[in-house]
Amino acid sequence: MKILIATDKFKDSLTAKEVCEGLKKGILRTFPTVEIEILPLADGGEGTLETLQSVWGGQFISCKVHDPLSRKIEANYLWIEEKQTAVIEMARASGIELLKQSERNCLITSTYGTGELIKDALEKGAKEIILTVGGSATNDAGTGMASALGYEFVDENGKKIEPIGKNLINIFKIIPKNIHPKLFKTKFVVATDVSNPFYGKEGAAYVFSPQKGADNQAVERLDVGLQNISQLIKKDFKMDLQTVAGSGAGGGIGGGAIAFLNAEIKSAAQWILEINQVENKLKDADILITGEGKIDSQTWQGKLISQLVLQAQITQTPVILVCGTLQDVESIISQNGILYASSILNEPINLEEALKNASQLIENQGALLGKLLGGMELKKL
Repeated sequence: MKILIATDKFKDSLTAKEVCEGLKKGILRTFPTVEIEILPLADGGEGTLETLQSVWGGQFISCKVHDPLSRKIEANYLWIEEKQTAVIEMARASGIELLKQSERNCLITSTYGTGELIKDALEKGAKEIILTVGGSATNDAGTGMASALGYEFVDENGKKIEPIGKNLINIFKIIPKNIHPKLFKTKFVVATDVSNPFYGKEGAAYVFSPQKGADNQAVERLDVGLQNISQLIKKDFKMDLQTVAGSGAGGGIGGGAIAFLNAEIKSAAQWILEINQVENKLKDADILITGEGKIDSQTWQGKLISQLVLQAQITQTPVILVCGTLQDVESIISQNGILYASSILNEPINLEEALKNASQLIENQGALLGKLLGGMELKKL
């Protein structure tokens, strides 16, 4: 039997590589004769660059940037010299995991640091920049990013406005007077795993900002601000961001990148799976084990795991799901090709303990799966 272990990260706990290696270690404890291939994956958020480097090569370029709360940090991006391509993971400069729980407030966070990474790549001579937008701490519609690249935002009195979430509502004019000279000579691609519109009940503010510290009042203010930016872009740039699937990604940076960078949006999940030649790996595997920190109704809305399960259906590779939190069992049952799904939590435990002991919990789950799959193999023989 050959098992392909291809998981996403367990957010705030384990990297995709740690999850894959923990499951492998556990399986081999109880099923030592099995052949296992591990394939850590990422959805455009944390860990994406490592996944890409394992396939494309390249080097990490570090530079000083501002974090979501404008503190100086060092962040990096992946530079592939032979392709003259930079892959920038916005989570490295503008990510929610850069902030303590008490600091998470997307009314005041900014994507300025992501813009600084883009600027560095432009000055390095990038012909193409791929921006992955998962795991953001922001809801500024990419205005912070744009500000780092020369755009200015002013109120109705012509006074310059700090481009953060709470100020979107007050922006009266977008001034592109000091744009970086290489900006429109470079191809930009935004890779995202969401298809949400820019604003509205399914948009950036209502769906994602509560995870970034926004209460109900803040959500409403942010959504009105996104509507304001959308109207300004429609008037000045002749673009209707609300009609573009994925424009609400990354707190609206998806739409901001379309307007400010002339970017195109593509599915991060499909892109990652193609790069890693997942179809061929699935054809060679008897079982796929995959999962992420939480499996719920959102998992099946075009995210990485749902795309991987669809690919496994095509290759007729049975799937086992492993996660930290398992919700919406009915949606799992309705998916073709899934043999079994389980949480690593096998006893009552609080979140702090679960995060602290995640490595051992993952390994234990692997050992249980190894016992199950080893028994199936023995029965088959």
